[in-house]
Amino acid sequence: MLLMWQGHFCVEKIIDDYYGGIFNLTKYQIDTIIMIISKKKEVVIMKKKVETLRENEEYVKAYDDSKFEKPSVTADIVIFEVFDSEENNYRKIADKKLKVLLIQRGVEPFKDCYALPGGFVRSGETVSEAAERELQEETNLSCNFLEQFGIYSNPDRDPRRWVITNGFMALVGSNHEEIKAGDDASAAKWFDISFKESGDEWLLCLTHEEDKICARLKETTSQWDVKRKFVTVESNDIAFDHQLIIADAIIQLRKWITETHIAFRLLPEKFTLRELQQIHESVLDTKLLVPAFRRKVSSLVEDTGEMTGEAGHRPAVLYREKIQGENRNE
Repeated sequence: MLLMWQGHFCVEKIIDDYYGGIFNLTKYQIDTIIMIISKKKEVVIMKKKVETLRENEEYVKAYDDSKFEKPSVTADIVIFEVFDSEENNYRKIADKKLKVLLIQRGVEPFKDCYALPGGFVRSGETVSEAAERELQEETNLSCNFLEQFGIYSNPDRDPRRWVITNGFMALVGSNHEEIKAGDDASAAKWFDISFKESGDEWLLCLTHEEDKICARLKETTSQWDVKRKFVTVESNDIAFDHQLIIADAIIQLRKWITETHIAFRLLPEKFTLRELQQIHESVLDTKLLVPAFRRKVSSLVEDTGEMTGEAGHRPAVLYREKIQGENRNE
């Protein structure tokens, strides 16, 4: 009798009736009935979806999409790496610097300007697949962290036509492959990063030896926005709107490094706590108190039982990322 009522009562109502004493059923029987009802609903939904798709076939065949303009879609990748700064005193541990990889365009538009590696999404591939392919083709790099962080759709951002791009962040360690610029680039270089607030503007400066790229940005974040937003006031020698994409990537990396385990993607498997702190400091562009930092990361790392053996430095304990929820069997 109860199963005949399934079409007239929702699951919540049936449960209320059970516990109200109308039906003297066990918890197992209740769970079984709920499972039967849920499965029947799933079958009905899937059947309806199949029927809808079948009905749409004729509509799709006759559909004319020429009345709507269609943008091209691209993926641009902000590639970060942390480098040791040059240090003449071998007894002093080198500081670390966050850098971004830029390519120098060998073709129009923006020939000879620097730009982010990237390119157009091909037919049959997802945006993420395009980002992975472009990363390999444009730089010869592969990485274990590639994450989308923004979409840029200003109709005037590309002089060729309407192009919507997807911003991806890639993190690479020091043991990566040799950088090789793609066919449409004349060079690929790592640039030092400076991104700071100055008065009512933000200044982005990217430098590599004699090459210097600068942009002045104005923040337009409202009280309802969940992340910072910028518009360009002035920029030089950088293609498209890539100064905005780089600025957003820096802000996002600073947020992620304080909320996630992303810092470990910029380190070798084994590292010292000082190196881990240096990664945070280079990304956040600020010095951190050693005791407070070590308390914060104590639950994220584990002792490997090994020590560094660098000449000129006091040996330090080597740590590794603690895999949450798992026990290592040594």
